[in-house]
Amino acid sequence: MANEIKTVITAGGIGTRLLTATKEIPKEMLPIYALDYKGQICMRPLFEQIFHQAFLMGIRKYCVVVGKQKRTIEDHFTPDFLFIDKMLSNQNAVVNDLKILYKRIAESSIHWVNQIGTHGFGHAVLMTETFVGNEEFIVLAGDTLILSKSISPLQKIIDTKLEGEYDAAILVRQVHDPRAFGVATLVKENNELIIKKVVEKPKNPETNIAIMPVYRFKPSIFSMLKEIKYGKNELQLTSGIQKLIDNGGKIKAIMLTKSDIVLDVGTPHSFYEAQQLSMKNVKLSPR
Repeated sequence: MANEIKTVITAGGIGTRLLTATKEIPKEMLPIYALDYKGQICMRPLFEQIFHQAFLMGIRKYCVVVGKQKRTIEDHFTPDFLFIDKMLSNQNAVVNDLKILYKRIAESSIHWVNQIGTHGFGHAVLMTETFVGNEEFIVLAGDTLILSKSISPLQKIIDTKLEGEYDAAILVRQVHDPRAFGVATLVKENNELIIKKVVEKPKNPETNIAIMPVYRFKPSIFSMLKEIKYGKNELQLTSGIQKLIDNGGKIKAIMLTKSDIVLDVGTPHSFYEAQQLSMKNVKLSPR
């Protein structure tokens, strides 16, 4: 069943930490292990798996923020029936996988926004204001996929309604070393986890609670992003979130369980780990 909530997927970064591999190939298009339509192990771009997961949860309205070298993503999501015709003569199993992908693309509305320059996650989100309008919306990072053995964390975000004073809901998890993440300070109110403070990649973290790049926002986040200053030529989404908190907004935290699996291709180490985890948990992959 289709879900009307709009979803932003950001894929505008240049993948500096994965050069030279990402000189021409966006990090979001790096492969992980998955299952094809017959249940056989295959490899798919991580970004495609993110799309399949969202589609299978009913999402049909997308805005993808891409950067200078992201034409590869747009090309991958442009149905190529000539390629299918060529592959049919080889009776290649990938043909049916592509047909499924193209069918889902045809059933979706996908808008493409170019992010000129490397101006940060917050800037990428701000560029989607016209697409979002005056509605709640979801934000996903194109380099991170979360799998689960129970209820999908993305499904939890989809099911969360931002009623009353709530301005956002954000996935978080406990990590061993939070210095590479946005870090959240939480309190418990009426059996809900509430975010009271966020800091981007702190040298001395107050907690080990890391922000995962799966969010649900009210459009109020846009006015907050317009008020904050750029740091090192980047507009941080965490700064906009902190501005929400400072202005009296309430933000719900949804904690990942220990069994939830995070596939992140942002660094060489995390890409290696994502391949290992995707192979080990291939049966959980969306298809």
